[in-house]
Amino acid sequence: MTVDGKTYPNVGVGFRGASSLMMVPAGSKRSFNISMDYANKDQRLLGAKTLNLLNANGDPSFMRGPLYAHIAAALKIPAPRANFVRVVVNGESWGVYQNAEQFDKIMAEQQFGSSNGARWKVPGSPQGRGGLEYLGEEIEPYRRRYEIKSKDEAKSWRSLIDLCRTLNETPIDELEAALNAKLDIEGVLWFLALEVALSNEDGYWVRASDFSIFMDEKGVFHILPHDANETFLPGGGRG
Repeated sequence: MTVDGKTYPNVGVGFRGASSLMMVPAGSKRSFNISMDYANKDQRLLGAKTLNLLNANGDPSFMRGPLYAHIAAALKIPAPRANFVRVVVNGESWGVYQNAEQFDKIMAEQQFGSSNGARWKVPGSPQGRGGLEYLGEEIEPYRRRYEIKSKDEAKSWRSLIDLCRTLNETPIDELEAALNAKLDIEGVLWFLALEVALSNEDGYWVRASDFSIFMDEKGVFHILPHDANETFLPGGGRG
């Protein structure tokens, strides 16, 4: 891979996405995942080891993701950064892509000052149900809704279960005090405000999916946006 005249050898390249892959026919503009460290674990591009080059499927403006990221940054809300890149494959121009930051240890370090802790992705699902519901004390029901991206440890899952139980079973007049040591309440309220104000039809407030969770080294949970290609749309959330 060559970027601004500099060559990066032996990167990993693959197609990525759900609707942005399945709804785009073969031979058309598909989204890419680039692993800078595929063969050389120390190789980075401007500090990044993973690139998500998005085709902005369903977004005729091509602006939703980067604009959402820009507004989030202005409000100091942790969110993946995004910009635009021009992609050329084997000498053929594939046009402009959105380049969205990967929520990995590098981003956690930049946003929270430390990558220590646990990270989950809540995958997109028409059924959703990744909205921090309490599903009992067994870990397996949570595994079906939350995809852990850091080291898979039982204690991390136990902390997530404890948060869900606290959110769902604590009397409302006791909830703030119970959550203070477990959840970045102000950060979550800002996240929810952004999701509603920018009308994210594919996120937490609509179908309880397509967002990320980070438990920092102090055991405090943070909620982050993950996918913004269906923002700025009229209609339909659950309120």
